Amino acid sequence: MGIILRQAMAFESGDILSLVGKAGLTAEGIQESIGNYLVVENSDGETIGTVGLERMGEDGLLRSFVLKQDYSTESLLLKLMDKILVYSKKKGVKTIYLLTKSVSFFEQLSFIPVKNEEIPEHIKNSAHYKNNAEEKVVLLSYPLH
Repeated sequence: MGIILRQAMAFESGDILSLVGKAGLTAEGIQESIGNYLVVENSDGETIGTVGLERMGEDGLLRSFVLKQDYSTESLLLKLMDKILVYSKKKGVKTIYLLTKSVSFFEQLSFIPVKNEEIPEHIKNSAHYKNNAEEKVVLLSYPLH
C-alpha cells in the first residue's frame, strides 16, 4: 500500500473539507489557508488524511489532524506529525499549539499541556480556539528549537 504525503493544492479543498467534516471538526478557515495544509493520499490518489498549520507570528496552531479510520495507524499518524513539524520549522514557527481530546497520544510525542493563564492572547483570539474552547479539549504546545 503506497502512501504519499505532500502539500495540498487549491483544487483539493473540497476533499479536505469533506474529510474534516466527517471527522466532526470545524472547517472554518481551511480554504483561506489551503497552502498550509498537507494531504495524505493512498495509492489510488484518494485523500485519506490531512493536517494544517495556521500561522500566528512565530507560533503555529495545528488544525484538522485527521486520518480516515481504515488508514489510522500509529505509524502513519507519526509520519504525518513529523512532516507537519518539519514543515512548520522550515516556515519559521518556534512553537506549535494544538487543541485535542487525545491528550495522552500527543503527550507521548512530547507535547505539553498549556495552563489557562499561559495561553497566548493570539491563540485565545483565534477563531479555531474560540470555536473549540467550549468542547472538552486541551491546548498543548511543542517547542520547535
